[in-house]
Amino acid sequence: MGLPARQHRPDPSFVGREDELAHLDRRLTQAAAGVPYAVLVRGEAGVGKSRLLREFAQRARAADALVLSGSCVPLGAGELPYAPLIDALRRLVREVGEPTLLRLAAQPYADLADLIRDFSDTVPEPVGEPRSQLRIFGAVLRLLDRLGTDRPVLLTLEDLQWADPSTLDLLAYVIPAQTDERVLVVCSYRTGDLPPRHPLRAVVAELALARRVDQLDLVPFTRTELRAFLATLTGAPVAPETAAHVHELSDGNAFFSEELVMAGVIERGDPTAPAVRLPGSLRDLVLTRFELLGDDAREVLRIAAVAGRRVGHRLLAGVCDLPARRMTAALRECVAQHMLLTDPDDDGYLFRHALVREAVYQDLLPGERVELHAAVAAVLTADRRLGRTEDLTFGAQLSYHWYEAGAYAEALAAAVRAGDTAIRVRAFREAELQYRRAVGLWSRVPDPAAVTGTTHVRLLARAADASRWSGRTEQAVELVREALAEIDAADRAQAGELCERLGRYLWEAADTAGSQQAYAAALRCLADEPDSAVSARVLAGQATAEVRAGRYSAGLRIGVRAVELARRVGAKAEEGQALNTVGVARTMTGRVEEGIAALRSALQIAEATDRIEELFRGYGNLMLALEHAGRLEESVRVALEGLDRARRLGLQHTRGGGVLANNAGAVLASLGRWDEATALLADLVEERPVRESLYPRLTLAEIEVGRGRFADAERHLAAVREEGDSLREPKFVASRHACEAECALWRRQFDDVGATVAAGLAAIGDSEQFVLLLRLHALGLRGAADRWLRLSALHRAGSEELARVEAAIVAHRGAVDALVDSPAWSPLPEARALHLLCLAERDRIADAPDPAKWGAAADAWDAFGRPFPAAYARWRQAEAAVVRRDSAVATTAARSAHAAAERLGAEALRAEVESLARRARLDLRAGAAPPPPRRRPADPFGLTAREREVLRLICDGSTNRRIARTLFIAEKTAGVHVSNILMKLGVTSRGEAAAAAHRLGIFDPDDSGPNEGPAP
Repeated sequence: MGLPARQHRPDPSFVGREDELAHLDRRLTQAAAGVPYAVLVRGEAGVGKSRLLREFAQRARAADALVLSGSCVPLGAGELPYAPLIDALRRLVREVGEPTLLRLAAQPYADLADLIRDFSDTVPEPVGEPRSQLRIFGAVLRLLDRLGTDRPVLLTLEDLQWADPSTLDLLAYVIPAQTDERVLVVCSYRTGDLPPRHPLRAVVAELALARRVDQLDLVPFTRTELRAFLATLTGAPVAPETAAHVHELSDGNAFFSEELVMAGVIERGDPTAPAVRLPGSLRDLVLTRFELLGDDAREVLRIAAVAGRRVGHRLLAGVCDLPARRMTAALRECVAQHMLLTDPDDDGYLFRHALVREAVYQDLLPGERVELHAAVAAVLTADRRLGRTEDLTFGAQLSYHWYEAGAYAEALAAAVRAGDTAIRVRAFREAELQYRRAVGLWSRVPDPAAVTGTTHVRLLARAADASRWSGRTEQAVELVREALAEIDAADRAQAGELCERLGRYLWEAADTAGSQQAYAAALRCLADEPDSAVSARVLAGQATAEVRAGRYSAGLRIGVRAVELARRVGAKAEEGQALNTVGVARTMTGRVEEGIAALRSALQIAEATDRIEELFRGYGNLMLALEHAGRLEESVRVALEGLDRARRLGLQHTRGGGVLANNAGAVLASLGRWDEATALLADLVEERPVRESLYPRLTLAEIEVGRGRFADAERHLAAVREEGDSLREPKFVASRHACEAECALWRRQFDDVGATVAAGLAAIGDSEQFVLLLRLHALGLRGAADRWLRLSALHRAGSEELARVEAAIVAHRGAVDALVDSPAWSPLPEARALHLLCLAERDRIADAPDPAKWGAAADAWDAFGRPFPAAYARWRQAEAAVVRRDSAVATTAARSAHAAAERLGAEALRAEVESLARRARLDLRAGAAPPPPRRRPADPFGLTAREREVLRLICDGSTNRRIARTLFIAEKTAGVHVSNILMKLGVTSRGEAAAAAHRLGIFDPDDSGPNEGPAP
């Protein structure tokens, strides 16, 4: 069974674009063969995108393709979710009839009940919970697949620059998800006037990376093409000079050129005279033609401009006061003057270009706008079938017109209905717009509760939740606090529910202390209330707060109680919420497999109950558990899977999506995939204010420290310090101080390390965050070792400074031992590796570095894929082996560290390894056999160990200043050592001393010099 194809009637004014049409024809042919494609047509306003799509649609129909076409609506700044999809489906129903469509795609069509029920006679009303956005996306994909069974399908969507967020999310899902559907999707959008952070930019960038997606740039006409175009408009050949004149005025823009022709520019004066460029605003050109219309035509056009870019004939007739014959004549005039086009798929009209509609609308007087909006709203209210966008967006459309008309009671009722409708299909940003409008209108309407059927408190709660899911957490916090301020003191249950919601929002807004206070207030409100789902939710929230504070054992106890309570009252969603927390707590207390199992159960419950908040929290917690279990690659896969779900649902900009992106970036950074991590985190940093992007900025700082780009790291840290002082979350504060300490260590700013580490440890306090604690202690021991060795080189034994360093060493060593001996100690992979690192750093302090301990630490890091700390341990292993004169181990470890540093781009580490290799005569070339150990030649000159170090530096050409800097001694002391060496060797110059040392074999390749490096 096939649907009848239409005869192709080419537009006589369509010229050029042969290459673009040929490209689209090829893609349609491939789609017909089961290779779906998408083409994004982009160009400036008026360049001819709509005309190209209309011409190609006609060609596709002639090629027996089924064509669906829809346009985005600029009404109310994108408040109409799925507007172009609804437009396309409504046209399809009118074109082929609903019975035929049901035979072709019954189930997918029925799955779209929330969208189509207003113009469907057979699809039943949906019952129960609203369909999730993801299910709508899947239904659209299946619908296109079924429609393409007999004939290829062309879906064209115009003017994506006005697309609502839900439509953009739909495209971001459907286009990459296609596999073998016989579908070609062609979308158009304007370039040039898109704001830098327009959501369409991110969608286009993501689609550009997908398979079988082309971007087709539509450029202005050349002079030759424009001349042919003008000839079709005037019906006669146009002189080259005239075409050049118009091209200069229009820059080859088809729409501008047509406006110039219609305004009579070609006929006026000498076309070869020097061009006088018209004012930049095309509005004046459009209104010049508008003023040439008759009174009736101008009246009809004003009504059409208020109604929108597309308007039905019956709606126009309902608003217009003209008799039918006069209105028809006026419409004929508008069409003849190319102000309106007849809609080929409907009983209405559309503005030939959106700029025409905008210019006419802006020319209306304020009073005219109010009257016309009121008239349109009244007609739509009387017969909602006249609306251009059906059930899902009808309320938004009606609210917009009533609001612009100043009819606030009607606008309030319509806005609440529109918000509720958008929530049903997870169009949260559209819902937020409507609820915020309703909140703003509440005080302007007498008895608003009667008008809306709800209370102000409940409206505020709905608005808060929509704002939260739209990524505007601070706005959500304000709204829920406003609701709490209005609530009746006797309504303890509702107060507890709102406090619990406030606790969640405050945590997402990075206010940890405020979140804990809100949860505590919720518990007080519900203390005397019967057990309920809200009680279980509050208890689960309290358990989560304990876990976030690092009190895993306490969090586990409370979480188990929350699970039991939720099961007792039959609250399945709350059971999943509590299991989410229990899973993390079990993992962090060493019961890894039990924790992962609980988290997978929580994910299943979130899926079954359609709780997207817990779904994304489950993804985040599961990846965290896998990370702590040392399964980093699996952790990244889980995080990216969750992030993909967030993007497909349009929730990547929410706190949940941001947490997943940051967690994925952090694990990628741990794996040494720094470029991937940076690319992922950069979007979060650019899109969000500093306060909402503290963690990704901190992760970027850690990456830059590893790379040795300390100025860039400090830039991130400065932003984090400035905005993060109010964030008291222990994990964040401790991680920040750890990053600052490591940055100082690489820069040899040893004096700054002790206080920074101490501040980080104080932030954690008495908690079970062993990984963070051991990381800080390892950094403290490293800094103490570096400082101890420096002070020892200065021969300041017994000084107060040395005593303070020694005390710090003892304190860190005792704290590490206490952690490992603690009953709560859980030897997770990272904790074990950090413990081995602490033990190795302790031996370096004792001036007895053990290569075996450093090797064990490196092996521990390597075992679960942490290349940077493993490379650091290999460098220290090579150092220790040089001291032990084990050239084979030193060479192998140095090569491993150097290769890893080069692969990672860790410049500071690479420089340290190369410096060590130069001093110790280690060959870093892969595959070269290390030299066998050699006995040191006897020293016949009686040089001390320090004098041998100085002589080695003399042989390397070092000055006294460099010798002093390298050995951390005074320059005067270095000069004394040089004089003693010259005397003992019986030479008179530094050059003679170096020559004598080489000639007499005082040094051999294994005799390493002191640790060089940048000056402190």
